[in-house]
Amino acid sequence: MSALQTEAVLRDWRFGPVQAERLVGALLHLEEYADVDPQHPLGGPDGLKDVLCRRDGLRWVAAAYFPPTVPSFSDIKAKFENDVEGVAKNGAEGFCFFVNQRLSIAERQQLEALSSASATEIYHLERLVGLLNAPKGCGLRLEYLRIAMSESEQWAFWNTMNADIVRRLASSEQRRDHQIDELGSKIDLILLRTNALHERLTAGTSSMEKILPSIDFPTASLTASVLCWIHSLLTEDLDVSEAVRGRFRAVQVWIGPAGAPVDQATHLPPAPENIPHLVDELLRWWRAKHADLRSADKAVIAGGLAELHHRLLAIHPFLDANGRVARCVMDQAARELLNQRVSAELTAERSSYFQALRQADAGDLDPLTRQVLASLG
Repeated sequence: MSALQTEAVLRDWRFGPVQAERLVGALLHLEEYADVDPQHPLGGPDGLKDVLCRRDGLRWVAAAYFPPTVPSFSDIKAKFENDVEGVAKNGAEGFCFFVNQRLSIAERQQLEALSSASATEIYHLERLVGLLNAPKGCGLRLEYLRIAMSESEQWAFWNTMNADIVRRLASSEQRRDHQIDELGSKIDLILLRTNALHERLTAGTSSMEKILPSIDFPTASLTASVLCWIHSLLTEDLDVSEAVRGRFRAVQVWIGPAGAPVDQATHLPPAPENIPHLVDELLRWWRAKHADLRSADKAVIAGGLAELHHRLLAIHPFLDANGRVARCVMDQAARELLNQRVSAELTAERSSYFQALRQADAGDLDPLTRQVLASLG
């Protein structure tokens, strides 16, 4: 999903103040605020508090400013100054200000300097776009912005929700030793329902079949959409623009020494317009290869893993984090086929690892295969 579309719908808000306050309440839940209590979204005096909530032991006041046309910074500043008065009036310590417009770092600093609160959070346009385009937030984006989820986002959304359920169960029960058996039963039930859901969705001609991987062998049904989702998840902790996370690169790149021109490249990946076709071709090969490798010996499987790893890196489908994605996919495939993981030793000796990749570029996969074998554990 394009971040530009999410940005445009937020910036040119057409759903009114009621929906804006409801969206803010939902985002506060998403950001793990507790006791989120919208005051008067349907009208009436709210006492300078659109929403009350709690976090980090503090009482917070949240305010929403979603004008339908682009305001001046003076307008935003005046609204902030008015709403921040609600902190003292409501015995609060924290202030959250949600605005559907761009704010520079300097402008955010100006607003924070006006705040009398002990803690101040400003949710400006870029921050809102990031939340709503993340796996956890795309459900809210669908509900409040009417922007549908892509196939990869659907899979990411449901996978994230399932993981959250398990994590919350664990955090709420782990202190009670006598309830460990009950926790295990609940997790088993979640997994059972996940399997049952998969069977129902893929029994007929459901379009979900192409985005829900096999429960037992996820990489056996790996698709381009799921590969993009993996990239999106693996770059959450990196300084990577939302415009490129989970999306194939749209520019030509080359691999070589820092600052080296293209004529000094050690590897020139394919042009961006060829990436979708090459990725589909690679994944079709891997899905067929996966079935053959299930009955193969360890050395043959290691060769298949090395080839998958090298071919994905050679395509270089993403602008950044291609190594992370390739290692993640290979590690998952090793677990499926060998019940073993590919350890960090694979890349620990970087010079020998890159030398093995260069030899693979020249058609010799044996060095990389040996390194994969040595790193299995």
